[in-house]
Amino acid sequence: MAPAAGVTRRVDAACPLRPGQPCTLCHPEAKLGPQDCPTVAIVMDDPDLRAEVARLRAELAAQAS
Repeated sequence: MAPAAGVTRRVDAACPLRPGQPCTLCHPEAKLGPQDCPTVAIVMDDPDLRAEVARLRAELAAQAS
């Protein structure tokens, strides 16, 4: 069901680049989640940056276990 006209929906999606942080921390205009974030788009389009994010997330997951 779509929200009524003029109603802003709050997104609680997590940032894929900053684990544990909301996706709107860097770019408040990312209203729909990480798919709206220009920073996430740039990082995910660059193979080296994407690999580094994956490495950091794996490291963080290993520390949490």
